[in-house]
Amino acid sequence: MPNSILEKTWKRWYPEKIFLKNTKKNKIILFHFDKFKKEDFSLELQNTKNYSVDKKEFERDLMKTKGYEIGFKKGFLQSQEESVLLKNKLNNLFLDFEKALSMFENALFSQLLNTVLKISSYVIGKNIDIDESMLINYITNIIKKDGIFLKKPQLVIHPNNKKLIESTFKDFLNTYKWTLIFDDNIDLNGCKIKSENIDIDATVDARWQEVCRFIYSEEY
Repeated sequence: MPNSILEKTWKRWYPEKIFLKNTKKNKIILFHFDKFKKEDFSLELQNTKNYSVDKKEFERDLMKTKGYEIGFKKGFLQSQEESVLLKNKLNNLFLDFEKALSMFENALFSQLLNTVLKISSYVIGKNIDIDESMLINYITNIIKKDGIFLKKPQLVIHPNNKKLIESTFKDFLNTYKWTLIFDDNIDLNGCKIKSENIDIDATVDARWQEVCRFIYSEEY
């Protein structure tokens, strides 16, 4: 018979799916296959009880999976929010620390500067009120060093120091013929000595300049 005639008379056959009526027999199918009968099989899944159980289990697993996904998303979003809050707290902490540190540095610098200026003022004699002992020591040191060798010496002081200087150095001034000159521009804790051979500036401004010179020179 020609192949063309066979193709017209023969039809393709596809096997249908068969199901066990009792799913419990699935466990023995490999060991007792010869015990199965035709009645044990059907073309449709007629065991609605087992089907409903499987469907419920599937739906329960599906709901559980969806619950996991929802819980994961919720936890992820919550962790992101907590991370943002923690980041903001850390940023605020660093900003507050930086501000506190800046305030501390400014306060410390101010205190140190005031302390340095105060010490310097005592060292060079720049004080609001007169320091009699400091002024007397300055003049005494100058007199001991160059006093007797100066020609026509003049001691320039502030008028408010007239009584102090006259009472302290009266004998020396008369003996070596020193002349007192009063100048309001001279600070209370300073003086100037003028002579034909040398001039000595012992004012506060001059001592400040000397301090600056030592700071910016190699001698410091």
